[in-house]
Amino acid sequence: MSTGGRASRFLGAFVAVAAAGLSACASPALTRDGQVVFAPSGGRRGASVITANGVEFMDSTDLPKPVVRRSPNDPWTPPTGFLVPKDGIWRKTSSPVALQGRGLAVVVRSSDTLVPSWGGEVLLRIDAIAPVDAFPAAKPSVRAPRRIAIVLDGRNPNTAPLARIALDDLGDRDRVAIIDASGPRVVVPALPGSHRTLLDGAITRVLERPRGGAAVANTRDLAGALALARGFVGVKPAEGTTSPAAGQVLVLSDGIGVAQAGLRLANEVASLRRGGAQISAVGTPDRLDVAHLAPLGDDVFAGGAFADREDAVARIVPPPGEVVLEDVELTVQSVPAPVRVLEVSGGLAALSIDHDRLLLGDLYAGEARTEIARIAMPVWVPGEPCEITVSARYRDAATGTWHTASRTIEARYDDDVERIASARHGDVIAYASALAMVRRLGRIFQGSRFDTLGGLRPVVTLQADSLASLSRTSHDPALSTQAEVLRTLLGAIED
Repeated sequence: MSTGGRASRFLGAFVAVAAAGLSACASPALTRDGQVVFAPSGGRRGASVITANGVEFMDSTDLPKPVVRRSPNDPWTPPTGFLVPKDGIWRKTSSPVALQGRGLAVVVRSSDTLVPSWGGEVLLRIDAIAPVDAFPAAKPSVRAPRRIAIVLDGRNPNTAPLARIALDDLGDRDRVAIIDASGPRVVVPALPGSHRTLLDGAITRVLERPRGGAAVANTRDLAGALALARGFVGVKPAEGTTSPAAGQVLVLSDGIGVAQAGLRLANEVASLRRGGAQISAVGTPDRLDVAHLAPLGDDVFAGGAFADREDAVARIVPPPGEVVLEDVELTVQSVPAPVRVLEVSGGLAALSIDHDRLLLGDLYAGEARTEIARIAMPVWVPGEPCEITVSARYRDAATGTWHTASRTIEARYDDDVERIASARHGDVIAYASALAMVRRLGRIFQGSRFDTLGGLRPVVTLQADSLASLSRTSHDPALSTQAEVLRTLLGAIED
């Protein structure tokens, strides 16, 4: 489905909402570049707000009232819906703040530098990295980076758990794409291995509810899926670059796609081998003879106990290196008042009186994790500074020595909704949107209609278009990649 088609339906819904609830504002208009723009009567200042009723306009003179929580057990209720620029266009991106300790680097990006004085929600993107070069003694255990395509052939209940074994063993320098043999189609384009939470969520969602429903789920084309995989793993790195050199395809199959593929499958397998790619397959059903996977080559495993198939996947995609950091823990605290961690996309969260903890566990040499934390900000005085301090505490696996590091993110309280919305960082919010689409984050867009992908779809479509435009003007390829991820997920996942 084209982006233009989605934008047209979004505009229709937008106009309906405006006509029903925005008597003080003129109807939204569609500009020549395809953006939806509010035109408040009288030229008033304000921001667009995503609410349970859709997208509404909030005037800068309408100050939201803080929501008082009288107990830690009270549910989090934001004073407003999710603030976006009134024309829906992101113009700001985040600046990374790095904290470094012995053997660990953590890069934090905030969605906001202006915090609503009435309290609100800030998103933190957290990248935790255990660089290979920081552990000379572990270098013999470090494998070469790989370009990996995970092909989902069938919707067996064991498919997602087996894929998760491979995702847990990804390194930061690996590049991974997810391909569905139903269609066939790309679920997630090639991403660094640090995005395993996003990759895991995408696999789970497409197996549960593929876009196109049963008609697509029942259409198998394993040979076509391998052709798509060849486009990822067959790319030769440019001379002098650090791109992964080894290509690998992991097929998780129930055997049906193999049986239906015929001669085309043999041709695709041969093409992959000529390109130097390694092809492996693991059967997902509990009862599947290994002979059913024989057309995929010699590196196949089927039948037996589920634990044996987990071991087979771990052998096919081994960890990037040995465990070098243990019990990695991040804490988030702030002044002038404590923040609260509402949710983390991956890992575990624990609360304490003056700070909250994010537990990431152990890290391999060469491993990285990318997560999003939703942070509830306290109410404070406009114009006053706000400091969010992120600290790391972890243990060196070789020596048992504990290490710490910390860094502070500076922000400022503000009471102007237009200023706050216009200063928001689209790159962090877009990544959180992708995690929300695959249900690894909850209610970042408050309101019942946005709890499902059907409600998220027009909002995410607008974000993808805005990021693509921002990428062209800022010449930032990372923003273009994020836009591609959002569009690909929109095309693969159904509500």
